[in-house]
Amino acid sequence: MDIRIDRLRLQASGMNPDMARQFSRLLAEHLAAIMAAAPPGADAAQLPTLRVRVPQRAGQHLRSLAPVTATEISRALDAATRPGEVR
Repeated sequence: MDIRIDRLRLQASGMNPDMARQFSRLLAEHLAAIMAAAPPGADAAQLPTLRVRVPQRAGQHLRSLAPVTATEISRALDAATRPGEVR
């Protein structure tokens, strides 16, 4: 699957800039692994925006939040690009 993300904007409460950078790197790694393992898509799709909400549990570490967030982004991408789906 070939995917290009022009801009990934994350809103995360309670993260200082260093934590946000670390989380972004972890998220990118997990998202890349999920996308690499996904079957090839039929046609290219261009999505101007994709909103995903992932609630963080109190005390949840960035290392456990990143894969959960990547999975939710992957699910949302799959649903938004599935043929015949209304977007």
